[in-house]
Amino acid sequence: MIQQELFSVLSANGGKACLTTLLFHKIPRTADPLTPNELCLASFRRMLEFVSDSFNVLPLIDATRALREAKLPKRALAISFDDGYADWLDTAAPVLLDLKLPATFFITTEQLAGPALWHERIIAAVRALPGRGPALPYGFEGFVQLHSVQARAALAQDLQERLKYVPLPERLRAIEMLEAQAISPLQLPPRFDAGSVRELHRMGFQIGAHTIRHPILTECSLADAKAEIGGSREELEGIIGEKVHLFAYPNGRPNRDYLDEHVALVKACGYEAAVATCNGTADSVTDPFQLPRFVPWSADRLRLAYQLARNYVSPEGVWRATAPAAASRSEKVNCLLVASTFPPIRGGSAVVYENLCSYMPRGSMRVLTASRNHLGNSEVAGWRDQDRRGAFPVDRIDLLRPLMMPPPSSMLESLYRFVFLDLPLFGRIFFHAAGIMRRHRVNVVCIGELVTLGWLGAILRKLFKCRLIIYVHGEEITTTTSGRLYGKSRKRYLAAADKVVAVSSFTCNALSREMGLRPDRVFLIENGVDTRRFFPGERDAGIIARHRLEGKKILLTVGRLVPRKGMDMAIRAMPLVLEKQPDVHYLMVGDGEYRPYLERLVAELGLERHVTFAGAVGEDELVRYYRSCDIFAMPNRTMPDGDTEGFGLVFLEANACGKPVIGGLAGGAVEAVKDGETGFLVDGNEPSAIARAVHALAESPETVARMGAAGLQFARARDVQTIADQFFTLCQRMLRSPGAY
Repeated sequence: MIQQELFSVLSANGGKACLTTLLFHKIPRTADPLTPNELCLASFRRMLEFVSDSFNVLPLIDATRALREAKLPKRALAISFDDGYADWLDTAAPVLLDLKLPATFFITTEQLAGPALWHERIIAAVRALPGRGPALPYGFEGFVQLHSVQARAALAQDLQERLKYVPLPERLRAIEMLEAQAISPLQLPPRFDAGSVRELHRMGFQIGAHTIRHPILTECSLADAKAEIGGSREELEGIIGEKVHLFAYPNGRPNRDYLDEHVALVKACGYEAAVATCNGTADSVTDPFQLPRFVPWSADRLRLAYQLARNYVSPEGVWRATAPAAASRSEKVNCLLVASTFPPIRGGSAVVYENLCSYMPRGSMRVLTASRNHLGNSEVAGWRDQDRRGAFPVDRIDLLRPLMMPPPSSMLESLYRFVFLDLPLFGRIFFHAAGIMRRHRVNVVCIGELVTLGWLGAILRKLFKCRLIIYVHGEEITTTTSGRLYGKSRKRYLAAADKVVAVSSFTCNALSREMGLRPDRVFLIENGVDTRRFFPGERDAGIIARHRLEGKKILLTVGRLVPRKGMDMAIRAMPLVLEKQPDVHYLMVGDGEYRPYLERLVAELGLERHVTFAGAVGEDELVRYYRSCDIFAMPNRTMPDGDTEGFGLVFLEANACGKPVIGGLAGGAVEAVKDGETGFLVDGNEPSAIARAVHALAESPETVARMGAAGLQFARARDVQTIADQFFTLCQRMLRSPGAY
């Protein structure tokens, strides 16, 4: 036959032989409308009939042994399946038996007695979502209308791609969020269980391992990866009563989904060979623990012949036994964070950046920031002591953004400022940053302020061929920009980034909705709290005495005094609070441009004896303020210009000190506060709603204790070390596989 002659030329006998390995997944009788590209039974049979006519099909374990001994026959091919589906027993297996073709089935073992495969749960949940307005994670807010099958199919595919590369707990939370909104029963595939595995083995098919829960191995710690790799093998050997020789890497892209350390783990767990997932054929010098596989895409005999032939001559990569191509997670990260808001300036983003630098591996982070405050051109108090104490190097320049000025009165004035004030400053910033890039061989730049520093990231990335991350908190996306020209270039700056980090699902959605970013361009890293610094403790006697708060129930707000934080509405709620709880005292920690207005409001309402402005406090003192309060409240709201809270780190800080919290139903606060569990969410524009939440807590010590305990657990699960680890992993990924993330 013509195709046999063609493939014999491409793959001869013995030492010149090549092994083609096909990869399949579910084989349904008919295609599911939500997975329209899935290979169905009729196409699968036609494909295997062509393979049977054209190749020498071997069991994969036999093929790997023959390959190693240079005894592989010409036109050698192996067939494999991943994951685990009950359909196999009724569709794939009968076709294979009828055509007398061997195959290897790589099994994900958690589903055998536990939850279904994670991607099947997504499909089932999307099928059952309401047609309008479901709550979706990670920037998928654009799918607000799900009345068509096409929209649901697109959402299911995009969710699978996005959730593939998140840690398992985060993936599970997102799936449970979807499942909780189902308006019809979830239609999951029939269970593939231990009996199904035994039946496939009884039919004569080889059983291989595919981890326990199907994580991407680069998302796991090495201990977890070892447990996944070795644990699945142990369970399968217990089921079939025989040794399991073969392993398949989940998702299977080298340098992206697994590294050389995972190859070493597979060897250490006693496997004989392992398969990856990318185009190419294996020859006698291919690493047997990185055998390439590819997914055939057409049942048409001519197209299939073309794809199989192309696979011989256009592989994605070749992995030699003496030098595997997979990288190590220990590849050096040398990241420069550029942000003008950085300690000792206080604020949520400043705390996030300081924690990130403090908990990254030593030597992987350095900072470029300002020594003067752009709000008033005054020197940042205490910056020398701050930099001296830090565990990471900090470089400072006078200003990293133009001074805050009144809006220009005309386009001419705006142009004047840009040419004679902004451009000279930008030049100084660029040359300073470029010097750091050269001296310290920076390979990742993280821009901490999109509007005023996005231009710098785009230029550094182009000139120094580094990777670029832009860290986005939320308000810089939702707030309408006006004035200077560079504030209108946010989309262009974001488009230049390799990855955009968002601190909340709210921010993910804003990036998709307002800036048009696809969800796969965004990486969610929720804000975390330093639980080594913030933890429960006794009330501070000095603070109580200083503010004359003996015998008072303290309602505390911490934050910059700006309108979106809602301190004005909390003040307006105080007369209602005092009607039922006259012993409540409102204490505000922080400073800002809104303070004069708030002080006038307190005077107008006659609340001088019930409201105290503590002003800005030091880091050590801040923890004592949290411990001294009974209730933390920041009833944030979205302002008319779109300014809103991207997350609200202060909620986690208060939770970490064991305090219940009250937040606003706006921005990312809905993710920082678990309504009814760690505190209450209220309408930040309604003083009466704020007062009701305060009443509910002030009147019930039991509720305070319960929510305080739940908040403490919630905060500890979001420790800043986890956040730093996620950021470090993202940097490593981008350095290993430019463009893949």
